[in-house]
Amino acid sequence: MFLFWFVLIFLTVVLLRLPSLFEPFTYGDEGIYLTLGLAIRKGLVLYRDIHDNKPPLLYLLAALSGPNFANFRAILFVWSLTTVGVFFLLAKKIFSQNQKSVIVSTSLFAILTSVHNFEGNIGNAENFMLLPTLLGIYLILEVLDKRRLGDARVSNVKQLLSASPADLRGSFSLFFAGIMFSFATLFKIPAAIDFLAVLVFMGFIFLRSKKRYLSPITYHLSTFFLGLTLPILVTVIYYAIEAALNQYLSAAFFQNIPYLTSWGTGSQSLFNPFRSGLFWRGFLLFAVCCLLFMAAKRFSKEFLLIILWFLFSLFAALLSSRPYPHYLIQVLPSLSLLLGFLTLRVGIERIFAFLAFFIFNFSFLIFHFWYYPNIPYYKNFYQYALGQKTKEEYFANFDSKANDIYKAAEFVSTHSLPNERIFIWGNEPFIYALSRRLPPGRYTVAYHIIDFNGWEETIQAIEKDKTDLIMTAPVADHDFPALEQSLLNRYIKIGEVGEYKFYKLMEADKNRT
Repeated sequence: MFLFWFVLIFLTVVLLRLPSLFEPFTYGDEGIYLTLGLAIRKGLVLYRDIHDNKPPLLYLLAALSGPNFANFRAILFVWSLTTVGVFFLLAKKIFSQNQKSVIVSTSLFAILTSVHNFEGNIGNAENFMLLPTLLGIYLILEVLDKRRLGDARVSNVKQLLSASPADLRGSFSLFFAGIMFSFATLFKIPAAIDFLAVLVFMGFIFLRSKKRYLSPITYHLSTFFLGLTLPILVTVIYYAIEAALNQYLSAAFFQNIPYLTSWGTGSQSLFNPFRSGLFWRGFLLFAVCCLLFMAAKRFSKEFLLIILWFLFSLFAALLSSRPYPHYLIQVLPSLSLLLGFLTLRVGIERIFAFLAFFIFNFSFLIFHFWYYPNIPYYKNFYQYALGQKTKEEYFANFDSKANDIYKAAEFVSTHSLPNERIFIWGNEPFIYALSRRLPPGRYTVAYHIIDFNGWEETIQAIEKDKTDLIMTAPVADHDFPALEQSLLNRYIKIGEVGEYKFYKLMEADKNRT
């Protein structure tokens, strides 16, 4: 029965994710990822030469894809199937021989992370950071086995060589768990909050341990933290060598503080936790952790870890109060495991699992998360797959401008050379990726120019590069006067595709020194 179910859930995930391989390239964030991936392949240094506000692993993955949208989605497809497989192993470890709990939790996770509701079909960082996070949690649970934790502190090479496998296995597991959490954080900063959940859990063990166990636990905590810091330190060293350290730390870390805690972005946005509600949510999280600590003896270690993981991941998903459903993907692993506890006959754990489910749904409603219906999404794909819709009709169902986007990218490709830079005044970064062209400056979308006050930097880059082709698209409530003046004096209009307008640099200006 177990094998039959596993094959069935695997096929279900394949069918649910299959449409994602045939979607049009219209999602703005994926456009940025692939444009920065293209920049990496062309030798540009992230953050110094081209900008976005996430850590580097997502862009490196985009570069690995070609960068090609179909390849990027194929990587996500395989990555997601692997994630489900790791979750299955994690559920087996938590629920031991209770097949019902394993089936319930894994089925919920597999379906919830694959359907359209939570944007599981899109290559966002949340979908990629799940795999290393799950591997990290799995390794933590490995260490919970006392036979693998060991009591000896290994403090030097001599002790390391003489230590027994039982002494070392726990430390190595914790070290690699830290590395996994570091990889997750290098996809997106909120993953570090899952790491904090594990630290709090280990702190619970530390505070409740007998004195003779404090030394090995302290050592294991240090090993865990070392694993977290090592990959991040490698990126810091790399960007320091490339003279991009300030830009890296600012874009990938410091700018994320206001971004992740409010609707605002950029240097003009001030971090105010009291105004955003972050302080009160943090205070509530602290209070609940105190209650869990006092009642910790009534829970299994596995349940205590999962409930803490749920609380911290929900806190991370609600940091900015933005209603983007893909933020909730971070919560789905712990939520699915907690719902697996509902099948067990353990009173207080079942009560807390039910409360977690209620809190998740309450948060979804109170923060007005956007809802994407599943039936129209799958109906649109299978109508296209069965020949009941043309490709143009299928694309238009995603975005009324989808077909124009591909035509605009073709226009750019035929009116510019592969090594030339183009500039797009708009929020259509996917046209850079589709045409395999890069912008003259650091910014790939209009809202980054607006948010980071990049007007002067951008117009100077256009003039210095003598950008031959410029495309404009409507940008709500914002004009670019310096660009408009440049288009009027130095460019001629050469075409239109829908609402997109194209301008070519005059020959006289090309030769001007």
